[in-house]
Amino acid sequence: MNPSVGIDLGTTNTVVGIQVDHTGPRVLEIPQPVDVRNRFELRDCIKSAVYFESADSAVVGAFAAHRIGAFKSIKSHMGLRWRMPHPHREHILVTPAYISAHILKLAHTELLRQFPEWDQSAIITVPASFNTDQRKDTLKAADMAGFMNVRLLDEPTAAFYYFFEQNRDLFRTTAEQRVLVFDFGGGTLDVSVIRVKEEGSTLLVDAFGKSRYNNLGGDDIDVDLAAFLLALWERQEGLRLEELPTTEQKSIFQLFLHRASAYKEEAEFYLSSGQPLSEFALEESISGTAKRSVQLQKRLAREHYEEITGRFFLESGDLNVFRPIGQALRIASSVLPGFKQEDVDFVLYTGGASRMLGVKAALESYFAPKQCFSITEEEACNTVALGAASCRFDEANSAGGVLMTHRLLESILTREDETGAYVPIVPLTAEASSEFKEVSHRFVLQRSAVTLTLPLFRGSDAFDNDLMPMQDLMLNLPEVVSAGATYTLSYRITDDKTIQVHARISTNSGKVISVGSELDIEQDARDVTTLRVPLARIN
Repeated sequence: MNPSVGIDLGTTNTVVGIQVDHTGPRVLEIPQPVDVRNRFELRDCIKSAVYFESADSAVVGAFAAHRIGAFKSIKSHMGLRWRMPHPHREHILVTPAYISAHILKLAHTELLRQFPEWDQSAIITVPASFNTDQRKDTLKAADMAGFMNVRLLDEPTAAFYYFFEQNRDLFRTTAEQRVLVFDFGGGTLDVSVIRVKEEGSTLLVDAFGKSRYNNLGGDDIDVDLAAFLLALWERQEGLRLEELPTTEQKSIFQLFLHRASAYKEEAEFYLSSGQPLSEFALEESISGTAKRSVQLQKRLAREHYEEITGRFFLESGDLNVFRPIGQALRIASSVLPGFKQEDVDFVLYTGGASRMLGVKAALESYFAPKQCFSITEEEACNTVALGAASCRFDEANSAGGVLMTHRLLESILTREDETGAYVPIVPLTAEASSEFKEVSHRFVLQRSAVTLTLPLFRGSDAFDNDLMPMQDLMLNLPEVVSAGATYTLSYRITDDKTIQVHARISTNSGKVISVGSELDIEQDARDVTTLRVPLARIN
């Protein structure tokens, strides 16, 4: 049996969805140690944590998440030049892709164990706001983990596809629907605007608006709650955490963070059923320079709890749930002129953090009178993986007559040496294509060079006040080219939304040189050494 596989490689949890027939997708349970190292339990998600026990042995999942020194929330570092020493390999630096590969390797191993005939292909989801470097790191991790054929799919689009699968008739009876998908997970908040319309016998699913990348997630709410409870404990004990030994500080904070996360889930359950909040109770011992007992009991009123956990649901402040919504709507209006917030037909929300009552209240207030509802309350953490698996199944079986667009939804720009002006290389409206498209602007080489280096920036357009720098694009020329030579650039976007760039240089002697490159992370010698280190044995 060859299952269709969709994997939500998340900041906090990684979920594997599979579909084997037309009855629909399901979550694959993965055995992993949870509380006791050598006792394995089936869980419907993998905690996105890796703990290296030795130079060639690692544990992945729930048990690793509770270990000091484990690598966690690595997704937030994808695509960056983030490097950390390997705990047991001197002079070796590990990369985000290398760590992520261990998480994916656990999924890969279990898939092959349960389905020996699996073709090792999968759809892996990423935030819609991931740039080309972050997407390349994801593909690199999948390759290291042993996957043979991987396609990337934006997380909000995957979540929407799951909803679409359950409600196909709804979309076939209307000319066009415009849906805002609000995906609030543990580590990221991702917003997309999706247009669904019939074109003959085919349904077109077109994501034409998205938010920018941000690190706002449910984990931030856990940290706020943990910090409040920790402050109560400090006052009760008459001490400050910073006065304790470093190892004790880490252990105590992790203890409060873990318990605050569980308490938040309990509190949301009681609030949704109209009951008073349960008491927060913590009583554990930790080992440090001496055995220390950590105890705290506190009952919070609903108003107090909502005040502590609700600062991201206010429109004040630089970091809140409304800013990504505004970003997605602005991009949508650039792609589809005249589009405005009132043109959203309804709002879907998903992701583990979206189950908070504060999220629902914030969205309903912002979009009133439009309807806002969860894709599914029961599977809020799993909709992305299930949607990806369902999409892969439909692709493999040519079912459903669904066509998806692949828009980049951001401009990639460079800056001219002579004028300092920003020039778009890839326009905001660009879509995936097999053909290279030429940039109309003609560039001039300001100095003789054997390497063409272009500073790159990402944003909405040349007048964006929040342009973000990217890795410089470096094109190695086959010979020295004199100053004054002119060149043109052309680009191509792949279905995975990575970008390829070609330069065509006309030298002063009349010779034409063509060079090309992917916008990829340039690796120094240390990185190359790191990536050649085999994955640790997962046991």
